[in-house]
Amino acid sequence: MTFMKLSAENSRAFVERFGEFEDGVITGIRLHLPRGPVVGRVATFDIQAVDMTAGNEWRLVQLAVGGVFEYQFTCSTRQTYFVLSDGLKLDCASGRCVLDLDPGPDEWTPEQVAEEGEYSKQYAIGAWCEYTVLDGPFI
Repeated sequence: MTFMKLSAENSRAFVERFGEFEDGVITGIRLHLPRGPVVGRVATFDIQAVDMTAGNEWRLVQLAVGGVFEYQFTCSTRQTYFVLSDGLKLDCASGRCVLDLDPGPDEWTPEQVAEEGEYSKQYAIGAWCEYTVLDGPFI
């Protein structure tokens, strides 16, 4: 499985390829948090999303955020955050990567992630981000 690095130059096209991930579904979250430097920490997300460049076929997109230094995942009986109703936002600039899985419908900036408020209840912030796209398996 080959992962492709996301950057400030290509992250916008990647997100657009999957329709901003609107109504995508998170089917897996894995955390690797070894002892030692932050650089070894990785959060990987399995997201089912529609590939707009491949006949609107559903794909399994694996996104990995490495060098994770801040994250939050929410799970409760009152509300689910598995369906990305507002899609996701991704910013790979300024030597870090912000992956916001709950950006809300309003204007968005990477600086608002992790602040108190109505949105950004589910996110990961790290040093880099990469992805791979698979045909399945779907869960």
